Amino acid sequence: MRTETEIVDDLWAAKQAESDAKAKRIELEEELIALLGAKEEGQQKHEIGDYKVTIEGKLLRKIDWKAFDAHIASKIPVAMHPVKMVRELDVTGVKYLANNEPQLYRLLSSALTVTPAKTYVKIELGA
Repeated sequence: MRTETEIVDDLWAAKQAESDAKAKRIELEEELIALLGAKEEGQQKHEIGDYKVTIEGKLLRKIDWKAFDAHIASKIPVAMHPVKMVRELDVTGVKYLANNEPQLYRLLSSALTVTPAKTYVKIELGA
């Protein structure tokens, strides 16, 4: 029977190997993204050898509710408010304003924070 020390030693080694593998995976993803490119928002699909590779960029959006309520809500028609009743940002509504109502989007943007999320890389065997 294995001792506690042997189990803990093996667990420590497994966690280190897992951490090293994650760091290597991220390094390879970044190298592939640098080579193939990535959209700021949206997917790009590639067939490389026997693999299907999808690279997806995302943007994270957050709203400053106090600024929205105090300075912006009254200037955007209620039907076009990019918010849901539960005080959750309606990302589809924000994108609509950005693409179709630039003046209203400019008003909203003073309370909106948009930051890029980690670019996602998906790889499948069997292209």
